[in-house]
Amino acid sequence: MAHVNRLQNARVLVFGGTSGIGFSVANLCISQGAHVIISGSKQAKVDDKVAELKSFYPSLPSGQEVVGYAADLADTPNLEANIKSLLDKSTENGQKKLDHIVFCAGDLFELPTLQSAKPETALKGFNVRWLGGVMIAKLIATGSYMPASTSSSITFTSGTNTDKPTAGFFTGSSIGSAVESLTRSLAVDLKPIRVNIVSPGAIQTPLLDAVVKNVGEEVKEMWKKETLLGELGRPEDIAEAYAWFMKDRFVTGVIAKSEGGRILV
Repeated sequence: MAHVNRLQNARVLVFGGTSGIGFSVANLCISQGAHVIISGSKQAKVDDKVAELKSFYPSLPSGQEVVGYAADLADTPNLEANIKSLLDKSTENGQKKLDHIVFCAGDLFELPTLQSAKPETALKGFNVRWLGGVMIAKLIATGSYMPASTSSSITFTSGTNTDKPTAGFFTGSSIGSAVESLTRSLAVDLKPIRVNIVSPGAIQTPLLDAVVKNVGEEVKEMWKKETLLGELGRPEDIAEAYAWFMKDRFVTGVIAKSEGGRILV
């Protein structure tokens, strides 16, 4: 039997699809024939990135959708409403259900020391990364936006600081651990929809560049030296881990690590 391209004509929504890992996941999915919806916090940037993705494929079939809608996940009081609005637009009010959701969204939250930690800053990063995932799952559980099938999947994102914390980054490692635990719980609660998570190491993205700007250039060299491979990861490489989770119907509740051997050093 000929090999089947399981992303052909699949409908994929990528939260955080305007940059970094999410943008590369969207690009990969388009290359394999999927209908792709990207989301970010600002519509102007979403529109620019949709145009950029389309420019990579000048011969894109006329029926293959590449679109994008803004959804502000940092607006905590309206978080559920904003996600619902995005899901309504992405599925044409449930008429075109999603096959896959990829969650790469994340704001640049403050990285306090233990001495400077405050409730309003130490918990800020949970709003997008953890609470956003909870609200997505709540809405998907209604059955309105995604078929209850092993061919459906949700893939979240954490980070290797959950396994090997870096001094001064306790906020990020705590959030990652919470999202990994959430992933396993949702794999149980949303079955047969599959729920998995990718745990990246230091990947060369705009978000990483922003962290380096705040912390110092030396942290980038430190991250390189902490890996067996001596380099930073690339978004286009780790995108393949997300594709695996979308394609493999027998994998759920699993953490895929792409971190250059960091946890072995």
